[in-house]
Amino acid sequence: MKYRHLYTRAPAPLLLMITAATLAACASAPMPTEQISLAKDAVDRAVSAGATEYAPLQMKAAQDKVFVMERDIGEKNYVKVKALAEQIQADANLAERTAITAKTQKALKDAQGGIQVLKQEMLQAPASAPTPIR
Repeated sequence: MKYRHLYTRAPAPLLLMITAATLAACASAPMPTEQISLAKDAVDRAVSAGATEYAPLQMKAAQDKVFVMERDIGEKNYVKVKALAEQIQADANLAERTAITAKTQKALKDAQGGIQVLKQEMLQAPASAPTPIR
C-alpha cells in the first residue's frame, strides 16, 4: 500500500516542476533584436515606396503592430515581440509591393494616355509633310 500512495502523490510535484521550468524558459527568452530591426526597416521601406498613399490599410496594420510591439518590448514579452516583428515585416512588405504595383500601374496608364495623344496628333497632322530626300 505504501507504493500506491507514493504514485498518487508523485504526479503533482512533477507537474509543478514541469510548469515552473516551462514558465522559466518563456520568461528568459532573449530579445529578438534582429527581427525588430528587420521589421522597422521593412516599415521604413514601405513608407519610402509610398505605401501610406497607395496601400493605407496594409500600412496602418503594420504601424499599429509596431505600436503593440514597442509596448511588449517595454513589458519584456519577447516571445510576443518576435511574433509581432514577423507579422510587421510581412504587412510592411505587402504594403511596399502594393504601393510599387499601384505606382507602376499609374505610370503605365499615363504612358498609354500619352501614346493616345500622339496618335491623335499624328492623325490630325496636315498631309503636307515634307517628302523624304532620295
